[in-house]
Amino acid sequence: MRKGRISALLLCALMGALAGVGASASSAQAQITLPAGPDRLTMEEALRLARENNPDFLTQERQLESSELEVREAWSDLLPSANISNSYGLQTAGERRFGDVVLGEQPEILSSSYSFGVSLSLDGTSLLRPGQARREARAAEAQVEGAGMGLRVEVTDAYIAGLQADAEVAQARAELERTRLNVMEAEARVEVGAATPLDVRRTEVQHAQAEVRLVQVENQATSARVALARILGVELSDDVELATEFQLFEPGLDVTELVVRALDRNPVLRASRLSAEVAEGGIRNARTQYLPSVSLSANVNASVFQAGTLSPLVDERVGQQWNRFENCVEDNRIRELLGDPPRDCQAMSPDNPQVVSDIRSQVEAENRGFPFSYNRQPWSLSLSLSLPLFTGFSRGRQVEQARINHANAREQVRSEELRLRAEVSQAVRALETAHRTVELQGRVREISGEELRLAQERFRLGLASSIEVAEAQANLSQAERDEITAVYEFHQSVAALEALVGGPVR
Repeated sequence: MRKGRISALLLCALMGALAGVGASASSAQAQITLPAGPDRLTMEEALRLARENNPDFLTQERQLESSELEVREAWSDLLPSANISNSYGLQTAGERRFGDVVLGEQPEILSSSYSFGVSLSLDGTSLLRPGQARREARAAEAQVEGAGMGLRVEVTDAYIAGLQADAEVAQARAELERTRLNVMEAEARVEVGAATPLDVRRTEVQHAQAEVRLVQVENQATSARVALARILGVELSDDVELATEFQLFEPGLDVTELVVRALDRNPVLRASRLSAEVAEGGIRNARTQYLPSVSLSANVNASVFQAGTLSPLVDERVGQQWNRFENCVEDNRIRELLGDPPRDCQAMSPDNPQVVSDIRSQVEAENRGFPFSYNRQPWSLSLSLSLPLFTGFSRGRQVEQARINHANAREQVRSEELRLRAEVSQAVRALETAHRTVELQGRVREISGEELRLAQERFRLGLASSIEVAEAQANLSQAERDEITAVYEFHQSVAALEALVGGPVR
């Protein structure tokens, strides 16, 4: 029972520690610190901050590092590979057996060996891979460029939305000031008996509506800055100043010239063309399966063995010496029968202490040098050539699939070109329409301002009611808002066209 309680306490402590670690990790993940943005933000600064901090763009940009490593790896396939190994072993003493037959006493053996080899394998795929990797790297670079252009459009749209929100705040404040003056004038006219309390109430309603409008557009301005900060990946204050002003200009653009520029510089189209080149390289890679492959290898090996206990080896050598001694004695008997002089067998007798001593010295000499006095083996060199004759129909299918992929990639390029031609033309017409709309909205605002001035004059002279003034005030406010919308729609149209063309158009 005591052991069970201890185990339970240890388990609880471990779970508590793991929970604490998890809570700490969650807390660390929740506390993300964003870099602080400037108090005065220009368009160029916004684009720089976005390229440095936008997580989606940085993820795309890191693909370039991966593609560069793939190019380096492709070149390494043309270089030989080399490896070296070193091993150490121990075999304990014991009887050597072959089935039930005892072959002898096996001493303890220490062993050490090394092996060094160089090999090189070449085939069609490895020879073509560096070029294919370079094409893939260029395609990845074009994709990152396209992501950068998309990020530029996104930042520009968010920046323009912030400017538009600021302009709407300024318009709402001006509207609030006009309605305040209308309230004061209506109250003054009631005091002199030239208006009724109903006129004052109408102006007060308009003033309250203007206050609501101001609160709403101020919230929209704050939201626009939050959206811009998210794209930039930084922390922006609610009152950050957007310092860049976008100027209106007469478009006067040549559609044909812009289409040519778009076909030459648009990053999305460029990425599609490079993808088609990659697909074309895929055809060549697939065809290399019909080519032979060559392999070359060279190896050097060495080893050293040393017995941990010499007695079994000495005894085995002494036994072998007894066999030689007995053979010598038998040979002398034959010599005696043949009348030949005998050999000196006593020098070979294991009964002679010197013979045993020599055997032991020889065994000791043969069991020295562990672990680094290697005995090198003859080096080896091999060359092989392999030519695939028949591997089923997989090679033909892969070649045909590569051709289909290339054809699809070319069709994708053509589709992208058609899309660009159509979208550039539409974007130019949209830009011209937006510019014309700005001009017309400006005239509407001027007319509405004159209408409000005349209505106020008529109201002062008692020739018009407060309803006419309220309607003129509402018309002017709406005209001002429509003009602001038209102006920034023009700037957004310019940004969209520049994204298609791949550069500025003004």
